Amino acid sequence: MILVFGGTGFVGSFVSSRLSSVDEVVLAVRKPGKSKFRQVRFSNPEEIPGLISRLNPDVVINFIGVLKGDYATAHVEIPKLISIGAEEIKARLIHTSAFGADENSGIPYFRTKALGEKAVRKVKSHAIVRPSLILGPGQRIFRQALRFRVFPKVTARVQPIDLRDLAELYFRLIDSKNGTFNACGNEVVPLGELVGNVLKRARKRVLLLPFPRTIAKALGKVDKSFLMALEDNVCTQNHALEILGSLRPLEESLFWTAEGFR
Repeated sequence: MILVFGGTGFVGSFVSSRLSSVDEVVLAVRKPGKSKFRQVRFSNPEEIPGLISRLNPDVVINFIGVLKGDYATAHVEIPKLISIGAEEIKARLIHTSAFGADENSGIPYFRTKALGEKAVRKVKSHAIVRPSLILGPGQRIFRQALRFRVFPKVTARVQPIDLRDLAELYFRLIDSKNGTFNACGNEVVPLGELVGNVLKRARKRVLLLPFPRTIAKALGKVDKSFLMALEDNVCTQNHALEILGSLRPLEESLFWTAEGFR
Protein backbone atom coordinates (compact mmCIF):
# COMPACT_ATOMS: atom_id res chain seq x y z
CA MET A 1 0.00 0.00 0.00
CA ILE A 2 1.10 3.59 -0.72
CA LEU A 3 -0.18 6.18 1.77
CA VAL A 4 -0.28 9.70 0.32
CA PHE A 5 -0.51 12.99 2.20
CA GLY A 6 -1.58 15.94 0.06
CA GLY A 7 -2.94 13.60 -2.59
CA THR A 8 -5.88 15.79 -3.62
CA GLY A 9 -3.82 18.70 -4.95
CA PHE A 10 -2.44 19.54 -8.39
CA VAL A 11 0.68 17.37 -8.08
CA GLY A 12 -0.48 14.78 -5.54
CA SER A 13 -3.60 13.72 -7.41
CA PHE A 14 -1.76 13.24 -10.70
CA VAL A 15 1.14 11.32 -9.17
CA SER A 16 -1.27 9.15 -7.16
CA SER A 17 -2.97 8.08 -10.37
CA ARG A 18 0.39 7.05 -11.82
CA LEU A 19 1.32 5.08 -8.71
CA SER A 20 -2.02 3.29 -8.55
CA SER A 21 -0.91 1.19 -11.53
CA VAL A 22 1.47 -0.73 -9.27
CA ASP A 23 -0.10 -0.67 -5.79
CA GLU A 24 -3.12 0.38 -3.78
CA VAL A 25 -3.12 4.12 -3.09
CA VAL A 26 -4.77 5.50 0.05
CA LEU A 27 -5.12 9.24 0.69
CA ALA A 28 -4.69 10.71 4.18
CA VAL A 29 -6.93 13.79 4.28
CA ARG A 30 -8.40 16.26 6.74
CA LYS A 31 -11.60 16.71 4.74
CA PRO A 32 -12.70 13.66 2.76
CA GLY A 33 -14.10 14.51 -0.66
CA LYS A 34 -14.76 13.00 -4.05
CA SER A 35 -11.89 10.73 -5.11
CA LYS A 36 -11.33 7.43 -6.86
CA PHE A 37 -9.00 6.44 -4.03
CA ARG A 38 -9.84 5.26 -0.52
CA GLN A 39 -9.50 8.10 1.99
CA VAL A 40 -8.64 8.05 5.69
CA ARG A 41 -9.23 11.10 7.81
CA PHE A 42 -7.05 12.80 10.41
CA SER A 43 -8.22 15.85 12.36
CA ASN A 44 -4.90 17.34 13.43
CA PRO A 45 -1.21 16.73 12.69
CA GLU A 46 -0.58 14.98 16.02
CA GLU A 47 -2.65 12.04 14.76
CA ILE A 48 -0.32 11.39 11.80
CA PRO A 49 2.16 8.92 13.41
CA GLY A 50 -0.68 6.82 14.78
CA LEU A 51 -2.47 6.87 11.44
CA ILE A 52 0.62 5.62 9.65
CA SER A 53 1.19 2.92 12.26
CA ARG A 54 -2.41 1.72 12.00
CA LEU A 55 -2.42 1.49 8.18
CA ASN A 56 1.13 0.07 7.99
CA PRO A 57 1.87 1.13 4.38
CA ASP A 58 4.95 0.04 2.44
CA VAL A 59 5.53 3.59 1.15
CA VAL A 60 4.50 7.01 2.47
CA ILE A 61 4.54 10.03 0.15
CA ASN A 62 4.11 13.63 1.27
CA PHE A 63 2.96 16.39 -1.10
CA ILE A 64 1.74 18.84 1.56
CA GLY A 65 2.95 22.40 1.03
CA VAL A 66 1.75 26.00 0.97
CA LEU A 67 2.92 29.03 -1.04
CA LYS A 68 1.55 31.36 1.63
CA GLY A 69 0.27 30.87 5.15
CA ASP A 70 1.44 28.62 7.97
CA TYR A 71 4.82 27.51 6.62
CA ALA A 72 5.93 26.12 9.99
CA THR A 73 3.07 23.61 10.21
CA ALA A 74 2.96 22.60 6.55
CA HIS A 75 6.70 22.44 5.86
CA VAL A 76 8.26 21.59 9.23
CA GLU A 77 5.82 20.11 11.76
CA ILE A 78 3.92 17.80 9.40
CA PRO A 79 7.07 16.36 7.72
CA LYS A 80 8.48 15.66 11.20
CA LEU A 81 5.36 13.77 12.23
CA ILE A 82 5.19 11.86 8.94
CA SER A 83 8.87 10.95 9.35
CA ILE A 84 8.28 9.66 12.87
CA GLY A 85 5.42 7.46 11.67
CA ALA A 86 7.29 6.15 8.63
CA GLU A 87 10.44 5.32 10.57
CA GLU A 88 8.46 3.56 13.29
CA ILE A 89 7.08 0.97 10.83
CA LYS A 90 10.19 1.03 8.56
CA ALA A 91 8.23 2.33 5.57
CA ARG A 92 9.93 4.13 2.68
CA LEU A 93 9.26 7.88 2.74
CA ILE A 94 9.23 10.07 -0.36
CA HIS A 95 8.98 13.73 0.54
CA THR A 96 8.22 16.69 -1.71
CA SER A 97 10.37 19.73 -0.99
CA ALA A 98 11.29 22.53 -3.42
CA PHE A 99 14.26 23.39 -5.55
CA GLY A 100 16.00 26.24 -3.73
CA ALA A 101 15.32 24.88 -0.23
CA ASP A 102 17.93 26.43 2.06
CA GLU A 103 18.05 26.78 5.85
CA ASN A 104 19.81 30.13 5.48
CA SER A 105 17.36 31.59 2.97
CA GLY A 106 15.70 34.89 3.83
CA ILE A 107 12.54 33.61 2.15
CA PRO A 108 10.33 31.67 4.62
CA TYR A 109 9.08 29.26 1.95
CA PHE A 110 12.57 28.03 1.07
CA ARG A 111 13.85 28.11 4.67
CA THR A 112 11.01 26.01 6.07
CA LYS A 113 11.21 23.56 3.18
CA ALA A 114 14.86 22.93 4.14
CA LEU A 115 13.99 22.51 7.81
CA GLY A 116 11.38 19.89 6.91
CA GLU A 117 13.97 17.95 4.94
CA LYS A 118 16.11 17.47 8.07
CA ALA A 119 13.48 15.22 9.68
CA VAL A 120 13.02 13.19 6.49
CA ARG A 121 16.75 12.38 6.32
CA LYS A 122 16.44 10.59 9.68
CA VAL A 123 14.23 7.97 8.04
CA LYS A 124 16.31 4.97 7.00
CA SER A 125 14.68 4.63 3.57
CA HIS A 126 13.89 8.05 2.11
CA ALA A 127 13.92 10.22 -0.98
CA ILE A 128 13.50 13.99 -1.14
CA VAL A 129 12.22 15.47 -4.41
CA ARG A 130 13.00 19.12 -5.16
CA PRO A 131 10.96 20.24 -8.19
CA SER A 132 11.34 23.52 -10.02
CA LEU A 133 8.09 25.03 -11.37
CA ILE A 134 5.74 22.26 -12.55
CA LEU A 135 3.84 22.47 -15.84
CA GLY A 136 0.46 20.86 -16.35
CA PRO A 137 -3.27 21.62 -16.59
CA GLY A 138 -4.48 23.30 -13.41
CA GLN A 139 -1.15 24.86 -12.37
CA ARG A 140 -2.04 27.50 -9.80
CA ILE A 141 0.19 30.24 -11.17
CA PHE A 142 -1.75 30.29 -14.46
CA ARG A 143 -5.11 30.13 -12.70
CA GLN A 144 -4.19 33.19 -10.65
CA ALA A 145 -3.02 35.08 -13.72
CA LEU A 146 -6.37 34.36 -15.39
CA ARG A 147 -8.27 35.37 -12.29
CA PHE A 148 -6.73 38.84 -12.14
CA ARG A 149 -6.03 39.18 -15.88
CA VAL A 150 -2.58 40.61 -15.11
CA PHE A 151 0.78 39.09 -14.25
CA PRO A 152 4.15 40.68 -13.46
CA LYS A 153 6.77 40.27 -16.18
CA VAL A 154 9.14 38.52 -13.80
CA THR A 155 12.62 38.02 -15.23
CA ALA A 156 13.73 35.36 -12.70
CA ARG A 157 14.50 32.17 -14.60
CA VAL A 158 12.82 28.83 -14.02
CA GLN A 159 13.48 25.38 -15.47
CA PRO A 160 9.95 23.94 -15.52
CA ILE A 161 9.32 20.21 -15.42
CA ASP A 162 6.33 18.48 -16.99
CA LEU A 163 3.99 16.95 -14.40
CA ARG A 164 3.97 13.69 -16.36
CA ASP A 165 7.76 13.46 -16.09
CA LEU A 166 7.59 14.32 -12.40
CA ALA A 167 5.04 11.55 -11.82
CA GLU A 168 7.37 9.09 -13.53
CA LEU A 169 10.21 10.22 -11.26
CA TYR A 170 8.15 9.42 -8.13
CA PHE A 171 7.33 6.04 -9.66
CA ARG A 172 11.04 5.28 -10.14
CA LEU A 173 11.90 6.43 -6.60
CA ILE A 174 9.59 3.91 -4.92
CA ASP A 175 12.30 1.25 -5.01
CA SER A 176 15.31 3.50 -5.50
CA LYS A 177 18.21 4.69 -3.40
CA ASN A 178 18.18 7.33 -0.68
CA GLY A 179 18.98 10.91 -1.50
CA THR A 180 17.83 14.35 -2.58
CA PHE A 181 16.71 14.62 -6.18
CA ASN A 182 16.42 17.84 -8.17
CA ALA A 183 13.59 17.76 -10.70
CA CYS A 184 13.83 20.26 -13.54
CA GLY A 185 12.97 20.28 -17.23
CA ASN A 186 15.15 20.63 -20.31
CA GLU A 187 15.01 24.39 -20.84
CA VAL A 188 15.42 27.61 -18.86
CA VAL A 189 12.97 30.49 -19.38
CA PRO A 190 12.02 33.75 -17.57
CA LEU A 191 8.91 33.20 -15.44
CA GLY A 192 6.94 36.12 -16.87
CA GLU A 193 7.66 34.98 -20.41
CA LEU A 194 6.58 31.43 -19.52
CA VAL A 195 3.22 32.57 -18.12
CA GLY A 196 2.56 34.78 -21.13
CA ASN A 197 3.46 31.95 -23.52
CA VAL A 198 1.11 29.42 -21.92
CA LEU A 199 -1.86 31.78 -21.74
CA LYS A 200 -1.33 32.99 -25.29
CA ARG A 201 -1.52 29.38 -26.43
CA ALA A 202 -4.66 28.98 -24.36
CA ARG A 203 -6.09 32.01 -26.23
CA LYS A 204 -6.50 33.95 -22.99
CA ARG A 205 -5.82 37.66 -22.66
CA VAL A 206 -3.57 38.55 -19.71
CA LEU A 207 -1.63 41.79 -19.38
CA LEU A 208 2.05 41.34 -18.50
CA LEU A 209 3.13 44.29 -16.37
CA PRO A 210 6.75 45.40 -15.87
CA PHE A 211 8.08 44.27 -12.48
CA PRO A 212 11.41 45.96 -11.71
CA ARG A 213 13.64 44.41 -9.05
CA THR A 214 13.31 47.59 -6.98
CA ILE A 215 9.56 47.03 -6.68
CA ALA A 216 10.01 43.37 -5.76
CA LYS A 217 12.52 44.32 -3.06
CA ALA A 218 10.18 46.98 -1.66
CA LEU A 219 7.24 44.58 -1.56
CA GLY A 220 9.52 41.98 0.00
CA LYS A 221 9.89 44.16 3.08
CA VAL A 222 6.17 43.70 3.69
CA ASP A 223 5.80 40.12 2.42
CA LYS A 224 8.97 38.09 1.87
CA SER A 225 7.23 35.81 -0.61
CA PHE A 226 7.67 38.61 -3.18
CA LEU A 227 11.42 38.02 -2.96
CA MET A 228 10.87 34.71 -4.76
CA ALA A 229 10.42 36.79 -7.91
CA LEU A 230 14.10 37.70 -7.68
CA GLU A 231 15.39 34.13 -7.34
CA ASP A 232 16.40 31.98 -10.32
CA ASN A 233 15.10 28.42 -9.97
CA VAL A 234 17.54 26.59 -12.23
CA CYS A 235 19.12 23.16 -11.67
CA THR A 236 22.89 22.82 -11.70
CA GLN A 237 22.37 19.05 -11.52
CA ASN A 238 19.13 17.61 -12.88
CA HIS A 239 18.52 14.23 -11.27
CA ALA A 240 15.18 13.83 -13.07
CA LEU A 241 17.00 13.74 -16.39
CA GLU A 242 19.65 11.37 -15.03
CA ILE A 243 17.07 8.92 -13.70
CA LEU A 244 14.52 9.08 -16.53
CA GLY A 245 16.99 9.32 -19.37
CA SER A 246 14.92 11.86 -21.31
CA LEU A 247 12.33 14.54 -20.58
CA ARG A 248 9.52 16.02 -22.63
CA PRO A 249 10.41 19.08 -24.75
CA LEU A 250 9.26 22.40 -23.26
CA GLU A 251 7.12 23.01 -26.35
CA GLU A 252 5.09 19.86 -25.68
CA SER A 253 4.66 20.75 -22.00
CA LEU A 254 3.49 24.28 -22.85
CA PHE A 255 0.90 22.93 -25.27
CA TRP A 256 -0.41 20.37 -22.74
CA THR A 257 -0.64 23.00 -20.01
CA ALA A 258 -2.43 25.49 -22.27
CA GLU A 259 -4.97 22.85 -23.31
CA GLY A 260 -6.17 22.71 -19.71
CA PHE A 261 -7.09 26.41 -19.76
CA ARG A 262 -8.99 26.58 -23.04
